[in-house]
Amino acid sequence: MIEIRRLFPRKWEPSDPLVAYNNADGQIVMAAAMHRGNSSYYDRYGYQGSKEIVCIDCKEDGREVPVQLVDAKTRCKHFRHQAGEAPDGLRRDGETAGHLHGKRFIMDWARDQHHILPWSVQDEVWIPGVRLRSDVRATATSGRHLAFEVQRKPMDSKGWDRRHGGYQTAGIHDVWLWSPDVPDLVLDLPLSSVVLDMEYESLGVLVAIYGGRYRHPTAERYLVYPTHYASAPLSEWRLSGAGSLVPPPGMAEFIGDKPEPARLAQLKAHREALARRTSRQPATPVERRTDAVSQYRNRTSYSQVLGASASAARIDPERDARREAEAIERIMGRKR
Repeated sequence: MIEIRRLFPRKWEPSDPLVAYNNADGQIVMAAAMHRGNSSYYDRYGYQGSKEIVCIDCKEDGREVPVQLVDAKTRCKHFRHQAGEAPDGLRRDGETAGHLHGKRFIMDWARDQHHILPWSVQDEVWIPGVRLRSDVRATATSGRHLAFEVQRKPMDSKGWDRRHGGYQTAGIHDVWLWSPDVPDLVLDLPLSSVVLDMEYESLGVLVAIYGGRYRHPTAERYLVYPTHYASAPLSEWRLSGAGSLVPPPGMAEFIGDKPEPARLAQLKAHREALARRTSRQPATPVERRTDAVSQYRNRTSYSQVLGASASAARIDPERDARREAEAIERIMGRKR
């Protein structure tokens, strides 16, 4: 059953990470499984040891920032940046309990897919060469490698280009699963960027209103930002042999039949126009006058100069001069 639900952007708040990366052995470490004292794993590699346990998000940005293990009485175990070392302003929130739940949910679903090798499904896999860590990795029976990103925090276009482009460079098909409360969702093709709603255990396609009906934002000639998503239970979704998402049959009307190349061209034009608007500086008075003169000289007809439509009557200077002279003669009783 497909339902239309509203996106509900929330104010994003940072939180401390629950996982970190160990440079010594290339493994992901979880705060909940660690302890301190008696020459423990953390004592040997953590902040007080060799400082090889570092923040994953900082590492993806090219910074090696060791993190400290904290075992608070009122909170679960977590890692924390030292004072002055947190990536302030980079909108990072590390691993959260909701993120962990989302990954486990996707892993269980992926293992049940007919075209996925069950033993290939893993979480927190580091991809060498492109400095990326996928939330869930899997391999299709066709041999294609897949990466699922359970995205529960905001991401700007620069971060999207880096991560999405990195997966393409590595030859990995990436599928992005966004929380419905993440502001500024990244627009992409319908089955590459979808909504994972853990409350209803469903997967959905971003939609916007076109002519009174819901369609994916890239379904029509012009692009509209999404306000809702068409949602169906995750159990009704499948993965193809090529690793692509296969929605339930009723979802087709919300995706539209626009070909993928046209969607990509539309998204590219949208991004370029947005970049021009954000980078454009106000023109000086001299630049505005110069631009106006240039536009006037490049036009070849009166209708183009005055902005008249093709259906408007053509301006006749001689007729206008004659009418003006007749009006003056009537008023003044003499010729001009």
